Amino acid sequence: MAELIVARAPTRIDFAGGTLDIPPLHLFHQPAITINVAIDLIAEVAVTQRPGRAIRLFASDQGRQVTWPSRDKITWTRQPFLEMLARLIQSLAPDTGMDIRTACQAPAGAGTGGSSALAIATAAALAAVAGRPLQRSTLIEYAKSIETQAIRVPTGYQDYYAAAYGGASSIEFGLTGIRRTAIAGKAFLAQLERHLLLLYLGKPRFSGANNWDLFKRHIEGDRRTLALFDALQENALAMLHAFQAQDLRGIAHLLNRDWEIRRRVLPTMSSPAIDRLIRSLRRAGALGARVCGAGGGGCLALIIEPEARAKLIAIAEAAGAKSLPSIINTRGLVVQRGKDS
Repeated sequence: MAELIVARAPTRIDFAGGTLDIPPLHLFHQPAITINVAIDLIAEVAVTQRPGRAIRLFASDQGRQVTWPSRDKITWTRQPFLEMLARLIQSLAPDTGMDIRTACQAPAGAGTGGSSALAIATAAALAAVAGRPLQRSTLIEYAKSIETQAIRVPTGYQDYYAAAYGGASSIEFGLTGIRRTAIAGKAFLAQLERHLLLLYLGKPRFSGANNWDLFKRHIEGDRRTLALFDALQENALAMLHAFQAQDLRGIAHLLNRDWEIRRRVLPTMSSPAIDRLIRSLRRAGALGARVCGAGGGGCLALIIEPEARAKLIAIAEAAGAKSLPSIINTRGLVVQRGKDS
């Protein structure tokens, strides 16, 4: 039987400081930090080597598959949605035949960093197949660079750190590099998990669009945008302190504040339907709410009282949303070897 290599990486809920993780914006708002929590909506990549040189890619989450005669024949002009995966295979895979199967449990456009988690898992699996495993710091840089090439707009770092490390992270972007710190132990993460609710709003979104708009405004010196980033930085520092103090109500308040800061400056991050749903959920007892990622749809993350969960889910489902698992992942990237049956 052929050797099977499987890599799994978690997605994330961003709590504060998103967009500060896009270079070089963090340099203008020091100290710049982003706070996120990894969740068990997993991106998985399975690789099996086979005779010959043909490479077969099965992207089950996209319902797409493609076969290339060999690594040097890889192209993505007819499969633009597979460009990121094709670029990773072209640059990391050994020049042998293989089957590559990818899947991501996060729905399309969820805003939870699914494509970045998939990039981390793919890079890790291919590096293992090639016999040159990469350190997590190198994997992060590699995956980020390849995804940036594929989507053609600047990308931030936070999704890759959540995928690589798991847990609750403070990612600090300093003048000399990036430092990731775990900011919560298992006991508090278990408590936080009981108060988390994740809803899929059913509207796919492209995070690069809103982030690119903010990026351009910042570089052009737009005063409202600069003030936005200052407010996001201040809120992220407060969120770090709330995590360190294990203050759930403080976390909920700051989650609300991050969302309000963003939607004031970039109204396209929300919509009338999203605003109505958030108001309804707050009236029913939600403590904090924020659309994940760069907004415009996707997932809505909430801090709630556990006893209100069923009521809040019923309100969300009546509005067309869907409840997703919000189990916190503390493992991060996992690569396993086995035999293909």
